[in-house]
Amino acid sequence: MDSSLSAGRFEAFGPDHLAALGLTLLLAAWLIRRARRDPAGTVFQDRALALFLLAIYPAHLLVGWRLGSLSKDDLFPCQLCDLAALSGALALRFRNQRAAELVWFWGLAGTLNGLFTPALDEPFPSPRFLLFFALHGGVVVTALYVVIGLRLRPMPGAVWRAFGWSQVYIVGASALNYALGSNYGFLRSKPAQPSLLDMLGPWPWYILGLEAIGLGLYFLLYWPFLLRRAPAVAGSAPP
Repeated sequence: MDSSLSAGRFEAFGPDHLAALGLTLLLAAWLIRRARRDPAGTVFQDRALALFLLAIYPAHLLVGWRLGSLSKDDLFPCQLCDLAALSGALALRFRNQRAAELVWFWGLAGTLNGLFTPALDEPFPSPRFLLFFALHGGVVVTALYVVIGLRLRPMPGAVWRAFGWSQVYIVGASALNYALGSNYGFLRSKPAQPSLLDMLGPWPWYILGLEAIGLGLYFLLYWPFLLRRAPAVAGSAPP
């Protein structure tokens, strides 16, 4: 690897990290504002963001191949963030409400945590730094944009649908990990960098703890939409 791209180590909440977080927030706010001001004029930005999300995985493979650093954990787009990116692309391209639900819950309950506690060693401008924040930032931006900007809001039953698909993911990723000896979803071991999983005990108990926290976060993320529907249920006009 070119030493000019990897000098030093990534510092959590250092200048590089804070800049990436700030850019993610600004981009989300800008896209949401554009969609709210001109709901019919978002086709280009929707398609551009969808293509961006879909391009990250092949770019990751290409960079890993060029740097000679591909591992079993890189070969397939089977991290939860990869599937959240796919859901986001489907929501953007087809205005698919079920896909929007998934990117909302997976992106804000899972990927957002990755933005704050990155499993990353290399600082800006290393390719891994750029790809990591492109994926995680792109998913979070998309989650906020499709739900708040495009108004593809979670519908009744969304929490349990998302939780059900999360169980499908856990089973599928666990089977792949068993077959390959990989660690998709950190279901075999915790990341080397400090993360929320460090507070949840050893394997496999941290997986159960993470599921409980995830379900609680799903309900919390659905709560604003439940409040919006409460007046209509009571017979009043919605806000």
